[in-house]
Amino acid sequence: MLKHALCYDHYGPPSSALALRREPLPPLAAGAVRVKMRYAPINPSDLIPVTGAYRHRTRLPATAGYEGVGVVVDAPSGACVVPGQRVLPLRGEGTWQSHLDIAERWLVPVPDEIDDRLAARAYINPLTALLMLRRWPVAGQNIVLTAAGSSCASLLAQWALQKGARSVSGVIRSERHIHRLAQQGVYPVLETDRLMLEQVSQNADRVFDAVGGGLANAMLSVLPEHAALVSYGLLSGQALSQTRTTPRVYKFHLREALADLSTATWQAAFREIWSRLPATSLPAVEVIPVSRWQEAISASAQGGGHAKMLLDFTAED
Repeated sequence: MLKHALCYDHYGPPSSALALRREPLPPLAAGAVRVKMRYAPINPSDLIPVTGAYRHRTRLPATAGYEGVGVVVDAPSGACVVPGQRVLPLRGEGTWQSHLDIAERWLVPVPDEIDDRLAARAYINPLTALLMLRRWPVAGQNIVLTAAGSSCASLLAQWALQKGARSVSGVIRSERHIHRLAQQGVYPVLETDRLMLEQVSQNADRVFDAVGGGLANAMLSVLPEHAALVSYGLLSGQALSQTRTTPRVYKFHLREALADLSTATWQAAFREIWSRLPATSLPAVEVIPVSRWQEAISASAQGGGHAKMLLDFTAED
C-alpha cells in the first residue's frame, strides 16, 4: 500500500517547496497507533515552518500540517482507541499525509456529535483561545482584540463573552467584518479610526494582540496602568516595543504552553472545546482534494473573509 504526503526537503515559499509524494506505507512501529487522515485545514502556522522560519527546530525532510481528523486503522492490543474510531492525531508527525503513526497518549477521541469538518479545526485556534482565557481570566473586564476578523480572535471574542467579559471590542482592517462581529456581540473598530482605537484602548482591561508593530505600540501607549496586553502573534512582522513600565505585557506561544500540559489536562481541555464548538460561529469551509493542494494554499493566502481551506484526503482513496 502507498501513502501520500505533502513534504518538503528544503525551505522556501510553500507553493514551490512542498511536494506531494507517494511512497510505500512502512510497518507500524511497536506501540504506535496508525491513523488514516480524512481532512486537515490550512492555517498560517502550518506554512511558516516551510519557509524556514523555525529551521532551528525543524528536521528535513518533513511533512507539513499540525492538525486534522482521521480514523484509527490499526492499534496495539489494549490501546484506548480501536479501529474505526475517529481521532485527532496531534503532536506527532505532520498531518498533511494520508496515513500517520502516532503515540497513543496524544490522540484525542472525537465525539459522535462532532462532524469531521468541525473536528479537523478543533486544535490550533480553539486550544490557543481556551488556554489564553484560562491563563488571563476576562470576567467583568473590557476586552480588546486585534486582527478581530481572524478565526482565533473570533473564538476569543465569543468565548470571552460566554465567560463573563463586560465588553469585547475588535480591531479590524476591513469593513467586511463589521456585520459578523456585531452579530457576535463584538464592537467593531476600524484600525484606521485612530480616535475610536484610542478610546477603546483607554478603557481596556485586557488586550489580546495578534498583530504587534505599530498597532500594538499605539495601544500600549494609552492603555490604563492596570491593564495587560497579551501578545500571541506578529502578523505585522514587527515586534512591539514598550516604553512604559505599565501596563504589563505577556507573551503566549501554544508550543510553550503545551510543554506544561499533562496528558490529563490535555484531554480535559478538549472536553471543554467539544462542549463549546458546536454553538460557536466559525468561518465556512471549502474542501479541496489534496491533489489540488497548490490551489488550496493559494486560496488560504487570500486571508480574512474567505472560507477556511480543508485538504481532503478521502478523495485519494
